[in-house]
Amino acid sequence: MLATLKRAASELSSSQKKLFRIDDNVGIAISGLTADGTAATKALRNDCISHKFTFESQVEVARLAGRVADKSQISTQRAGARPSGVGMLIAGVDEQGSHLFQTCPSGNLYEHIAAAIGARSQASKTYLERSVDKLGALSLDQLVKLALRALREASTDPLTHQTCSVAVVGSKDHPFRILSAEELTSALEGLDEQE
Repeated sequence: MLATLKRAASELSSSQKKLFRIDDNVGIAISGLTADGTAATKALRNDCISHKFTFESQVEVARLAGRVADKSQISTQRAGARPSGVGMLIAGVDEQGSHLFQTCPSGNLYEHIAAAIGARSQASKTYLERSVDKLGALSLDQLVKLALRALREASTDPLTHQTCSVAVVGSKDHPFRILSAEELTSALEGLDEQE
């Protein structure tokens, strides 16, 4: 599960997309420079297509995350290259199970059970740390609400379907999808129940 806040650069501009589908089993959330995130998304999609063509299977999420981290790290060593300006959460499901990886602009790679990145993310991290023990027992609807509550901790504005996005990274039978405005509105209405 991935959740992001939609923030606009100014009141006169639209918000930037922060959730991307990479493949049926993998999606990413970005924080930082949107252009770098878009370039990384294209590279990840190409890696998935190449792997499917060569091996006739879906790429392992850890391998994909490692490639992103390696590319980010290389640009920190070259004098003529600008370092990457995007951090990512890469969520996916493969034969080994569910995974959540965080990549940093420096090239560091971390695997998490739950994570938050970006501006004002510490409040969300703290909320997730308090809730980590019950994560395994939650249903999909409860996980969506938990992610929205964590977002609310970092947000200065009220959450609406226009100010946030949620994506579900599922199994073979339930491919990656971003929740519709109706599904998101429904989840937001029951947000204060059973906290």
